Amino acid sequence: MDKKNLRKLMKEKRNSITEAARNEFDNDIFLKIINSDYYKLSKVIFVFVSYNDELDTHRLIKHALENNKRIVVPKVISKNGHMIVIEINSFDDLEPGNYGILEPKNHCKEISSSNINLALIPGLAFDLNGGRMGYGGGYYDRFLKTLSANCPKIGICYNFQIIKQVPMSEHDIKIDGLITN
Repeated sequence: MDKKNLRKLMKEKRNSITEAARNEFDNDIFLKIINSDYYKLSKVIFVFVSYNDELDTHRLIKHALENNKRIVVPKVISKNGHMIVIEINSFDDLEPGNYGILEPKNHCKEISSSNINLALIPGLAFDLNGGRMGYGGGYYDRFLKTLSANCPKIGICYNFQIIKQVPMSEHDIKIDGLITN
């Protein structure tokens, strides 16, 4: 299946989850993340701010901030795939930005991606060989290239988003692991 049709299929599957199942899946993923050594050993965590039917990261962001983790989130700068990472100190530092996705307010500071020691990455589909397929804008592939080599790049997703093989291009960056329900 090509990327376009696979994206459509995965969005439909994700959209069809019942609220009860989504809450159960999100809770399972949240608990696995906060109990992982990746999380426990990290000081600066990059995490996307979930939107619409993506798995919930709002609870994780709030939990991490309450537990003295530094949280950095993406901010889209241009439609040509440029995104920067901004540190937030509170969930109140977020406001709707491009596409209605919560992004850091202007008073928040950009930080270097070299400071990040755990990156929790979104996607529509993943495979067990590090393959990841996003929404097609290239934002995360460009970002993943900027992380230090020892920063774990962990995809977080629902089980059904794991497929046998993600179609990959030469510019696609592989992730190091997955946390799912």
